[in-house]
Amino acid sequence: MSTTTQSIREQWISDLCAHIADRSETGSWMVAVRYGRDAVTFGALTSAVNDYRRIVGEQGMSLESALTAALLHSAPSLVELDSVDRGRTLNQMIHWLGRDVVATPISTTTTLRSVG
Repeated sequence: MSTTTQSIREQWISDLCAHIADRSETGSWMVAVRYGRDAVTFGALTSAVNDYRRIVGEQGMSLESALTAALLHSAPSLVELDSVDRGRTLNQMIHWLGRDVVATPISTTTTLRSVG
């Protein structure tokens, strides 16, 4: 993944977490995602993301790691899946949650910089 693509993904995940937190403020009881017998509310997901954000931050890990851990924590039946299916399901959940979040484009305008 290129640095630009990675930066766009990181910004999108940041915007997604802000979107989830905003939804939590107005309807924390509303279900954000479901898997099997697990129904994850916006409130529970926001709380878990905030808790895991501190943990992964201490380890130098990304916000996406916090979101992934929060989903696994909030929907424990995901652990029963094999690793490939779990990864695919988590990816689908993240894309479902971010269906209304537009990726912020990074400027591709060439700029001059001083060298010397």
